[in-house]
Amino acid sequence: MKRAPSPASGKRGPSGDGDGRDRLLSAAILAFAERGIANTTIAQIAAAAHVTAAMVHYWFDGRERLLDAIVAERMAPLFQQVWGPSVGEEGDPRRMVRGIVQRLFDVTAANPWLPSLWLREIINEGGLLRERALRHIPVQRVAAFAQAIARGMARGELQADIEPHLVFTSVLALVMLPQASAKIWRRINPSLALDRAMLERHVCALLLHGIASPERKTKAARPGKTRRPT
Repeated sequence: MKRAPSPASGKRGPSGDGDGRDRLLSAAILAFAERGIANTTIAQIAAAAHVTAAMVHYWFDGRERLLDAIVAERMAPLFQQVWGPSVGEEGDPRRMVRGIVQRLFDVTAANPWLPSLWLREIINEGGLLRERALRHIPVQRVAAFAQAIARGMARGELQADIEPHLVFTSVLALVMLPQASAKIWRRINPSLALDRAMLERHVCALLLHGIASPERKTKAARPGKTRRPT
């Protein structure tokens, strides 16, 4: 069993061990989302967490174990939250899409570092969290979602030209990319709010009206009979 560095050695011991470890994980996530893993040193993470670099090695045995912990303890639970069981969505692909969009926005609102870290270290080729993250993706639930989209297409409820297996990819792109690149778009257009309410409204409108079949759109847009005044 490892022993913490002795206070006599001039290094801080594990006072508030659990809190210090959590604080270090949070500091690492923020640094990685801002600068990327390759551009962040252990010393920078330790300084941001107000611990010594020796404590990073004490808790994680170095960077690789730290990355494992970030994915397993901070990111994997968020994946499960997005794909968690949802009452009333089964059998209705449009409600499933809306539910996943809403839960993705819930997750990113509570963890604003996620879009940037996702793009930097999972989507980008060579991202240092990609293989770790893929091990935690609920593949069966992703496949079931695509199958539900395909069934909706077969019933004529959804556009015949969409690709069921790319719908979730489209959801991810629409939710994650604007948040990860918000600073760029605000520089181009300072009046652009890019707050959750606006983004969620835009994403749902684009997805739900974009994937509805032309026949369904026509029926929804057809005005009902109006009574003539007597």
